[in-house]
Amino acid sequence: EKYCRYHRDHGHDTEECRQLKNQIEDLIRKGHLRKYVDRDAPQGRREQRREEAPRQTEEQQQQQPRGDEEVITFSEADYEGVRLPHDDPVVVTLLVELFTMKRILIDSGSSTDILYKHAFDQLRIPADQLKLVKTPLVGFTGETIHPLGSINLSVVAGTAPHQTVEMTFLVMDTPSPYNAIVGRPGLNLLEA
Repeated sequence: EKYCRYHRDHGHDTEECRQLKNQIEDLIRKGHLRKYVDRDAPQGRREQRREEAPRQTEEQQQQQPRGDEEVITFSEADYEGVRLPHDDPVVVTLLVELFTMKRILIDSGSSTDILYKHAFDQLRIPADQLKLVKTPLVGFTGETIHPLGSINLSVVAGTAPHQTVEMTFLVMDTPSPYNAIVGRPGLNLLEA
């Protein structure tokens, strides 16, 4: 019966909560908890993390193949508000043709990038811009679906410096709670 008072949820103890520890360390670094920090205390986890941070930054820069473009990662801060443990899907917001598009499912099991018709219509791109696609898609349950066509769209990911790629989406006229699905082709373009 582990319980975290910070998350108000079961799964881990408050003392073990990495997100809480990181939040406290961040407040200390910003100077908000000065009156609670003992400057004469032996150096602990806080000082160790400060020493490790520059080394990690150098390693990340060496591993970054695309120059000064942003590396898209998920950190402990991304767990804020997420009840743990979870198996929720990864849903993101991206800039598609300079429009903010929410509810985009990241699906590494999908062999194509999909844009649903309701989202395509909101982009106000004429339907005659779609390229003919003769190959049908076979869904998870084995059903065959014929795309309305394919279209190349500019997709921007991340915060400055942005990473802009051109993705080829199959436009599908089927119901979906998502606006789009970024599958393996899009993930590869984003080097995710």
